[in-house]
Amino acid sequence: MKLFGTMESIGYTIVASALLIILGLVYFMINLWIVKVGSNLLGYNPGADWAVLSAALLTIGGVVGTTFRKK
Repeated sequence: MKLFGTMESIGYTIVASALLIILGLVYFMINLWIVKVGSNLLGYNPGADWAVLSAALLTIGGVVGTTFRKK
């Protein structure tokens, strides 16, 4: 019986990890789009590496920031 509970916990962990990875990628793509549109509106055309770095920093800030919010 204890083996079933352990396997169930592992299954939940795998599903939760996959969901977090997928949501992180979606959030990253949205941030990348925001950075590109915002820079184009200002007349600035950053290189792809700088746009990806900006989007990555925004994504990391958003994910870590929601971890430490008060409940």
